[in-house]
Amino acid sequence: MKSYLEKHHRLFGIGGGMIAFVIALIYLQVTPEEASTVSGLQKIVLTYGHSLCWILLSAASSLWAIAEKNNLSKILAYMALGAYIIFMSTLLITKFL
Repeated sequence: MKSYLEKHHRLFGIGGGMIAFVIALIYLQVTPEEASTVSGLQKIVLTYGHSLCWILLSAASSLWAIAEKNNLSKILAYMALGAYIIFMSTLLITKFL
Protein backbone atom coordinates (compact mmCIF):
# COMPACT_ATOMS: atom_id res chain seq x y z
CA MET A 1 0.00 0.00 0.00
CA LYS A 2 2.79 2.41 0.90
CA SER A 3 4.53 1.89 -2.44
CA TYR A 4 1.23 2.48 -4.25
CA LEU A 5 0.72 5.78 -2.39
CA GLU A 6 4.29 6.85 -3.13
CA LYS A 7 3.84 6.03 -6.81
CA HIS A 8 0.58 8.00 -7.09
CA HIS A 9 1.27 10.73 -4.53
CA ARG A 10 0.22 13.53 -6.90
CA LEU A 11 -3.22 12.05 -7.51
CA PHE A 12 -3.88 11.30 -3.84
CA GLY A 13 -2.38 14.62 -2.71
CA ILE A 14 -4.55 16.71 -5.01
CA GLY A 15 -7.67 14.62 -4.29
CA GLY A 16 -7.07 14.66 -0.55
CA GLY A 17 -6.39 18.38 -0.59
CA MET A 18 -9.63 19.13 -2.43
CA ILE A 19 -11.70 16.87 -0.17
CA ALA A 20 -10.15 18.36 2.98
CA PHE A 21 -10.85 21.89 1.71
CA VAL A 22 -14.52 21.07 1.08
CA ILE A 23 -14.79 19.57 4.57
CA ALA A 24 -13.20 22.74 6.00
CA LEU A 25 -15.86 24.85 4.25
CA ILE A 26 -18.61 22.63 5.64
CA TYR A 27 -17.27 22.97 9.19
CA LEU A 28 -17.27 26.75 8.84
CA GLN A 29 -21.06 26.45 8.67
CA VAL A 30 -21.52 23.59 11.15
CA THR A 31 -20.41 24.41 14.69
CA PRO A 32 -20.96 22.53 17.94
CA GLU A 33 -23.91 23.78 20.00
CA GLU A 34 -21.49 24.34 22.90
CA ALA A 35 -20.06 27.32 20.97
CA SER A 36 -23.23 29.29 21.72
CA THR A 37 -22.82 28.84 25.48
CA VAL A 38 -19.21 30.08 25.81
CA SER A 39 -17.36 33.28 24.98
CA GLY A 40 -13.87 34.53 24.28
CA LEU A 41 -11.13 32.14 23.24
CA GLN A 42 -13.30 29.06 23.79
CA LYS A 43 -15.87 30.39 21.33
CA ILE A 44 -13.19 31.08 18.72
CA VAL A 45 -11.70 27.59 19.15
CA LEU A 46 -15.10 25.89 18.94
CA THR A 47 -16.21 27.97 15.97
CA TYR A 48 -13.07 27.80 13.83
CA GLY A 49 -10.84 25.07 15.31
CA HIS A 50 -12.21 22.16 13.32
CA SER A 51 -12.09 24.13 10.07
CA LEU A 52 -8.52 25.19 10.81
CA CYS A 53 -7.57 21.55 11.23
CA TRP A 54 -9.02 20.65 7.82
CA ILE A 55 -7.46 23.68 6.11
CA LEU A 56 -4.06 22.66 7.45
CA LEU A 57 -4.64 19.09 6.25
CA SER A 58 -5.65 20.43 2.83
CA ALA A 59 -2.46 22.49 2.61
CA ALA A 60 -0.32 19.56 3.79
CA SER A 61 -1.89 17.24 1.24
CA SER A 62 -1.48 19.76 -1.58
CA LEU A 63 2.18 20.30 -0.74
CA TRP A 64 2.69 16.54 -0.61
CA ALA A 65 1.26 16.38 -4.14
CA ILE A 66 3.83 18.93 -5.33
CA ALA A 67 6.85 17.29 -3.71
CA GLU A 68 6.66 13.92 -2.01
CA LYS A 69 9.62 14.62 0.29
CA ASN A 70 8.43 17.94 1.72
CA ASN A 71 9.16 18.91 5.33
CA LEU A 72 6.62 21.76 5.29
CA SER A 73 3.91 19.22 4.49
CA LYS A 74 4.83 17.24 7.61
CA ILE A 75 4.89 20.38 9.74
CA LEU A 76 1.41 21.37 8.51
CA ALA A 77 0.12 17.86 9.22
CA TYR A 78 1.43 18.04 12.80
CA MET A 79 -0.07 21.52 13.18
CA ALA A 80 -3.41 20.06 12.04
CA LEU A 81 -3.09 17.38 14.71
CA GLY A 82 -2.37 20.07 17.31
CA ALA A 83 -5.37 22.12 16.18
CA TYR A 84 -7.59 19.05 16.43
CA ILE A 85 -6.34 18.21 19.92
CA ILE A 86 -7.00 21.78 21.07
CA PHE A 87 -10.46 21.74 19.46
CA MET A 88 -11.44 18.39 20.99
CA SER A 89 -10.05 19.34 24.42
CA THR A 90 -12.01 22.58 24.41
CA LEU A 91 -15.15 20.78 23.26
CA LEU A 92 -14.86 18.16 26.00
CA ILE A 93 -14.14 20.78 28.67
CA THR A 94 -17.17 22.87 27.72
CA LYS A 95 -19.38 19.81 27.40
CA PHE A 96 -18.59 18.28 30.80
CA LEU A 97 -17.90 21.33 32.97
